[in-house]
Amino acid sequence: MWKIKIVYSDKSKLTITGKHRDVPLELARHYYNQYVTGKQNKATYQQYPKKDYQELDLTKKIEELESCEE
Repeated sequence: MWKIKIVYSDKSKLTITGKHRDVPLELARHYYNQYVTGKQNKATYQQYPKKDYQELDLTKKIEELESCEE
């Protein structure tokens, strides 16, 4: 299970939750392009259980997933 948390420039928040073990690359790109690109929003990625995984910036997670595909 994972969550993507987006904080908008006006301090409102959006949380997207997935049931996959890890976020698929295409979904991560889609959510980043739809909610973050070109805006002053901050997006973080957290895989569960929280005690085993640290919170990452969504761009770093996308880079990590892209490097695994190569």
